[in-house]
Amino acid sequence: MNEAWRKGIETLDAVHIIWDWNGTLLDDTEAALATLNIMIAERGGTPIGMPFYLDNFAFPVRPFYDRIGIIAHDEDEWNAIAREYHETYLRQPKALNRGAFAALDMAKAAGCRQSILSALRQDLLDAQTKEYGIDGYFERICGSNNLHGASKVVRAREFLAELRSRDADAKFVMIGDAVHDKEVADAIGIPCVLCAVGSHAAWRLREIAPTGDTLEDAIRLALAE
Repeated sequence: MNEAWRKGIETLDAVHIIWDWNGTLLDDTEAALATLNIMIAERGGTPIGMPFYLDNFAFPVRPFYDRIGIIAHDEDEWNAIAREYHETYLRQPKALNRGAFAALDMAKAAGCRQSILSALRQDLLDAQTKEYGIDGYFERICGSNNLHGASKVVRAREFLAELRSRDADAKFVMIGDAVHDKEVADAIGIPCVLCAVGSHAAWRLREIAPTGDTLEDAIRLALAE
């Protein structure tokens, strides 16, 4: 962190960053694509490439699954698909995104508080953040109660209310890698910064929100919001 930037952040109000997990702090895009291609192949379909994935993947995930031929005709079948995805996904190699520790340390040095809001099931989210050694950076780590990859809006409203009860004077900023992160931020009335390190192509993100090429870029943008 250079000295000019350090002096600049000293004048800012307290910022509480709400991080997305999958694709943002966790580099799991290759793992997600590999999982989907295994599932497509088992159904006799044609695998998809990374450019198609980055240009089209979206939350909630079910319409995208329909588009690539992983189709559920009822809720029981959708529940089975969700379990199949996660059982396969958990076997794929994953790592923290490049610069994750540097970005978390940069935010900490700037006096930011930090939390995670994810569509990942809570027990899996807790286990992963602990496994990668970053759980200690966060005030709260908030996941979902299922494997469905559904919208985060309802949980985000509850989570923001909880955070504001603890941190009433903070300015909240969401950082994510997906269009849905901007949709969630808009729904709960906070700024959003996106980062082209995960599941979405940069062009999709730059159309809707300030977008960094690295996680450290995202922190700088978040502090400027």
